[in-house]
Amino acid sequence: MPPKPHLADSIVDHARARPPAFECSWVNGGFEAAWVSVAGELDIATTPQLERALREAQVQARLVVLDLRELAFIDNFGVHAIVNAGIRARQVGHRLFLLRGSPGVDRVFTLTGSSGDVLNGDIRSVEPSVEALAQVVEEELAP
Repeated sequence: MPPKPHLADSIVDHARARPPAFECSWVNGGFEAAWVSVAGELDIATTPQLERALREAQVQARLVVLDLRELAFIDNFGVHAIVNAGIRARQVGHRLFLLRGSPGVDRVFTLTGSSGDVLNGDIRSVEPSVEALAQVVEEELAP
């Protein structure tokens, strides 16, 4: 029997230190708004987590800001979930606003023909702040 291959400790440590493939959380930002943050890879396996977070946030807030800036990858299942959340929000007089992700993430929205189905934009703040969220709320909910 051939000897078992030995992986260098640095490779094993690196594999253990890798961040999770997907992270999703939301916070109530006040001002009738909520902030949903996603990071990593949004695909068929992780889309249900996003859908759950968006539903919970949309129950609490008239405006949900979905921060895609830390998203490394999105597939058509993720795009579909986001577009559907935007449709549900509009049906009850609410809004879903996307903070643009990387060019690769934006490109998937364009390739699927969905870029016109969602409100999106940019902010300068690195972290969600009350001031940045208030500005988005003010702009989106203004008559």
